[in-house]
Amino acid sequence: MESPSQAPHSGGSLWKGLLLTASILSDWIQLTSAQSDSVSVVPNPPYGAVGSSITLDIQGSSEQTPSYTWYRGAVSPSNEIAFYQVASGQLTSADSRLNVSSNGSLIIRDLILNDTGDYFVQFLDPTSSKIVTAEGYLAVYGPLSKPTISSTNMAPVENKDNVSLTCQSESQEVTYLVWYINQSSPAGDRIVLSLDNRTLTIINVTREDQGPYECEVQNPVSVNRSDPFTLNITYGPDTPMIVPTEPNYPVGATLELSCSADSNPPAQYTWLINGIQTVFTPQLSIPNVSLNHTGTYTCSASNSVTGLSSSKDISITISEIASKPNITANRTNVTENGTLVFTCSTEHEGIKILWLFNGTSLSLNERQYLSDNDQTLTIQNVTRKDAGSYQCEVWNPISSNRSDPLEVTVNYGPDYILFSPNPVTDEIQVILQTSLTLVCQVESYPPAQYEWRVNGTVNPEFTNNTYVIKNASWEDSGQYTCLAWNNITELSVAKDITISVVEQSQKGSSLSGGAIAGIVIGVLAAVALIGALIYCLSFRNTGGASEHHHTEHKSSAPNHRQTYSDNSPNRTEEVSYASLNFSAQKPLATDQLHHPRTWFIPKSKRNDPSFFLSALGMDTLTVIFPQLPQALRHQPRAAQLYRIPTNLREGGGGWASCHPGGFPGGPLPSIVNRGQGHIGRFSKLTFFLSSKVGSLS
Repeated sequence: MESPSQAPHSGGSLWKGLLLTASILSDWIQLTSAQSDSVSVVPNPPYGAVGSSITLDIQGSSEQTPSYTWYRGAVSPSNEIAFYQVASGQLTSADSRLNVSSNGSLIIRDLILNDTGDYFVQFLDPTSSKIVTAEGYLAVYGPLSKPTISSTNMAPVENKDNVSLTCQSESQEVTYLVWYINQSSPAGDRIVLSLDNRTLTIINVTREDQGPYECEVQNPVSVNRSDPFTLNITYGPDTPMIVPTEPNYPVGATLELSCSADSNPPAQYTWLINGIQTVFTPQLSIPNVSLNHTGTYTCSASNSVTGLSSSKDISITISEIASKPNITANRTNVTENGTLVFTCSTEHEGIKILWLFNGTSLSLNERQYLSDNDQTLTIQNVTRKDAGSYQCEVWNPISSNRSDPLEVTVNYGPDYILFSPNPVTDEIQVILQTSLTLVCQVESYPPAQYEWRVNGTVNPEFTNNTYVIKNASWEDSGQYTCLAWNNITELSVAKDITISVVEQSQKGSSLSGGAIAGIVIGVLAAVALIGALIYCLSFRNTGGASEHHHTEHKSSAPNHRQTYSDNSPNRTEEVSYASLNFSAQKPLATDQLHHPRTWFIPKSKRNDPSFFLSALGMDTLTVIFPQLPQALRHQPRAAQLYRIPTNLREGGGGWASCHPGGFPGGPLPSIVNRGQGHIGRFSKLTFFLSSKVGSLS
């Protein structure tokens, strides 16, 4: 029996024999083996990192084989790196970092960069009895070193030069390279990358392209980024900026200006005052300025690298503090339609002048204009609205001052009169034994003076704008006239109003002529036509009586009463309302005359103390009083006969003022003729009612 110490020796002889046999078989296998497409070598993990371990697995083989032989680079005896016998588990390898598992996988420990390459494995396929060769690739990567960036132009000029940046790395295992500009991926038409991304080119650089730039290198097991790289782009100078921008300074102040312009490298500065070079620094300081320092200040900036320059102007105005102006006028009390001329006096030449009215800026109208550099304000055709406070204000860019106010009064009026209470017509009814306060209202400055007349007679008791009737009696009825005048303007105005004293039962009982006419025309047109027909027939039937009245005056009253004894009050009123159109400004009635007619005084006018009639083409007018005026109320009902003057009867034309104060059998009322010239013969009779002779046309 051999001793144990010999076993290794015997085994060694056997191993050498086997190696020899394997070598022979290897040569034979190379001649008979075939490359398999279904079996491959796959690294696990896919990439190897320096210093780590990796396993090269055989994929596509599931049969147990007697042995595995591994090669690197090529299948040849010189490239064999490991041999493994499955049955004995014996591994033959010259590299202690290598090991083969029972399934034939190759394990490599402590990877180095040189482990990168192609790996092959051969084994016997028991099924086909052929040698199968499988191939795979192993990539081993180490840590990447930090890359650097280089530039083709270290000081490119804006909008003129192109710049190319290159990313350089000492590591050979770089698989990917990325650029960053301001931490973002590059973009834009002016950015161009090379095919391998190592070079970045910027077309027509601008100051926004200064960066910073970074490039990053990568492989499957490592990433590294360069330090930031900034381009030194030269540009400018841009248009300078001058601060402060305030252009106005008072006399005695210190003027300090500072100029800056965006530029690389920094610009050189020059200050010019009215075109004359003064200082060569960005700052300009002038203490205790005077009016002579007013002018144009220019800051000029230049860049010696770019060869460019630019400038900026600012206008500086030095002004005095404005003193208070003085305002005068040709008059401070003016009559309306006169002229006002204001003058603003100031010790400053060329200063701005503003005119104010009642504390606000005066907006000129077509009656107002300025002259003498706005120092004179003229107002033509002065109105009462021009009365008030006037001021002028002087101002310059640093100060202003306002004159004391000048008060102007305007004399005007009186223009027109309004009565209070204000009746719808020119008549006010007051109930018997009650009071009435009549106010005459006018606009006037100074306040107007007043005079009151009753039936044409001045009442000296009332000298202001108020007339008071206390405990009204019948005698208070009449025509009241308010006269207002202004001694300064020499203007006056008068207005009449009729006051009728009535009993309580009569207050408001009569309708106005306009209201009656409106009702008749709008609602009872047909009735009005019938009434007009009856009216005409009635007057035709009474024509002979009128003639009798004309010839026999003393018996006219009885005959008249007898003639109309059959007419009821309703009949009389119907004729009055249906036949006559009553208005203070229009004829009461107009009729074609063929012979003298008899007319009734309408009910609404029976108590009037005065009325006016225009009688044309007649020699006699008979007026019937169905109800006598208050002054005649103690007399029996009678007819009043009024004789028409010859000049009216023959066509002279004019007014006849008829006051019904006569009595039956007594003298005729006076007829006052107000001739208007010859206007031809007349064939019409027209009645007018008015409170003032001559106010109607």
